[in-house]
Amino acid sequence: MSQEKGPIYEFEGFELIPSEGLLVRDGKPVSLQPKAFATLVYLVDHHGHLVEKRALIEGVWEDTFVEEAAVSRCVWQIRNALGVDSKDQRFIQTVPKRGYRFVAKVTTTNGNGQIGVIGMNGFDRDPAPANGLVRPIDRSAAHSASVLALAAEPVRDTVLPFPVHRATDDSEPPNRFHPVVVPRTRKKLSPYAVASLIGVVAIVAAIGIYLFRPDQPITRSGPTKLAVLPLKPVNVENRESATEYAIVESMILKLSEAKNLNVNRLYAVRKFGDLDIDPIAAGRELGVDYVLASNYQIADGRIRVTSHLMNVRTGEAEQTFKSETDSANIFSVQDTISNEIGNAVFAVFGKPAGSYIAKRGTENEEAYGLYHQAMYLVDRLTKEDSYRAMELLDKATQLDPNFAAAWAFKAQAYCQFGHLGGGIPSDLFRVAEPTLEKALALDPNNSAAYMVRGTINSDYHWNFPAAYKDLNRSIELDPNSSHTRRILGWLYYRDGRFDEAVEEQKRAVDLNPTNMYDKWVLGDFLVAAGRVDEGVSQLQRITEIDPAYRLAYISLWRFYIAKGDTAKAYEYLIKVKQASGDPQSEIDRFRGIYESSGSNGVLRAELDLMRSRDEKGKYSARKIYMAELAALLGDKDAAFESLEEAFQFRLIGISHLKVNPLLEPLRSDDRYRILLERTGL
Repeated sequence: MSQEKGPIYEFEGFELIPSEGLLVRDGKPVSLQPKAFATLVYLVDHHGHLVEKRALIEGVWEDTFVEEAAVSRCVWQIRNALGVDSKDQRFIQTVPKRGYRFVAKVTTTNGNGQIGVIGMNGFDRDPAPANGLVRPIDRSAAHSASVLALAAEPVRDTVLPFPVHRATDDSEPPNRFHPVVVPRTRKKLSPYAVASLIGVVAIVAAIGIYLFRPDQPITRSGPTKLAVLPLKPVNVENRESATEYAIVESMILKLSEAKNLNVNRLYAVRKFGDLDIDPIAAGRELGVDYVLASNYQIADGRIRVTSHLMNVRTGEAEQTFKSETDSANIFSVQDTISNEIGNAVFAVFGKPAGSYIAKRGTENEEAYGLYHQAMYLVDRLTKEDSYRAMELLDKATQLDPNFAAAWAFKAQAYCQFGHLGGGIPSDLFRVAEPTLEKALALDPNNSAAYMVRGTINSDYHWNFPAAYKDLNRSIELDPNSSHTRRILGWLYYRDGRFDEAVEEQKRAVDLNPTNMYDKWVLGDFLVAAGRVDEGVSQLQRITEIDPAYRLAYISLWRFYIAKGDTAKAYEYLIKVKQASGDPQSEIDRFRGIYESSGSNGVLRAELDLMRSRDEKGKYSARKIYMAELAALLGDKDAAFESLEEAFQFRLIGISHLKVNPLLEPLRSDDRYRILLERTGL
């Protein structure tokens, strides 16, 4: 009886056999690491379709926490094994900001010679590779040998890393800094040439000593803007993400002690954790003067960190610093490395050295690591990531019930999950409230806890004076929290104080200049403040940067429908549906409705579609939207029916009643005035 071998895929001379863990070309095995192999199988099985990075993480890593950098690393390894680079998209097409698509023509058999299409069955384990090595990138033999030697050697004297290539996406090996090996040739020089050379070297050395004396700190009129980028491993296989971010956070907090340095917070630099990020490009995107780009190596119980202070304007590394310590205790590692490298940076910018001890709030390393993972997930501002953050913080607070920051962040994750439509907001706020009170009992000066209490007072209790008080207290404790600035901006917006909302949101964007969500909110606030051209331009810029950013299209649709420009509104509604991934047949249906029935026909069809997905008396995040559509169609009874349900579930849109332009047709109705009174607006 023959054994079922499972699917076998063939494409452009390659044979991929998942059941055997083999990638074969011309009868010879091609080496791939287990996760890279699993990623290739997933992409090939979904060939022709866009695979989002999040789907890859869930399909390949399952319940293991990893960041998107892991996906980029695997895609680079796959391309390298297939013999192409990122510019050659013959096999894998990169879809910026979203994911990847396997585009080569694939023939599938069932393993017994029968051709057909076989679906994805998932992975219960990592496929076994042909061997444990990744085929090195095609470079000179000397350079390849030096890379392998650096990866293998213990932490002793290492070759000085230096950025030798700037890439955009998956084009270089995961380590951005490669030792440079330059072939040397020997040639005899005449005595006159030697003398001349010595003279030139002496002059150059004298100039260099004068210009680059270590005791001459960098001076400038205002604070220097500095970004500390996430660490990169010298040996990719030994990557420890928790260690990387723990060290970066300590370095950021250490360097923030200097008044002449304006240092980006951790949430502003997290997105640059991909292994192929160009530090200079990251610095330009962040709008800073300098970046501190670092790599690390762990071996024989030691960790060495090498940091390069890079001038964003010139693109050059101006200083290099090193620190080495035992790697056994992450807290000791944080304190030692942040102080040694931090003090070296202080010397460059004219600040005396000092001793810094991180205020972590816990002595439990596992709880601290879970807290950092949750911070990363909450910063992503998605429903799925907020839920995962809730789970991680539940575990962190179980490991250390006295970890105040984890309790506060847990409350924030619950509120955010409710705001993003993950569950009934009123229920989630009731869970979050005692959680943040626990945080304040443990630490009365916890800024994040006051921020969350301000959120709950605004969105659940509708106690706006108390919300202002809490948010202002949060800012007193931490003036550089973009989260609190954003929430305070929303509070001003709901109160009709649009100019103040704009100013607060501008501060949030300045604190986190790469965050698309904050830029979107600013665009909305500018439009509300009457700065229409500026606001619309801001929203359109977002769609140019990220054509899949759905929220910007929603805002543009709302603006044009409120303005009465039905043609523009329809154009952006279609873009909303495209960005949402609606089926093409559905989009074509709406196009037909617009041609036959115009804007009102489209609004009616959209309302009918929302009602078909809604259940009366049951929670859904779309009830405010349904009320807006009904109001625009003049169906006031239906609009108030949806608003009443939204009121019962404490949907966030209820607190916007005072300023929502799409509900304008309802304002003359007494029921609207009564609803405003019930919310305290």
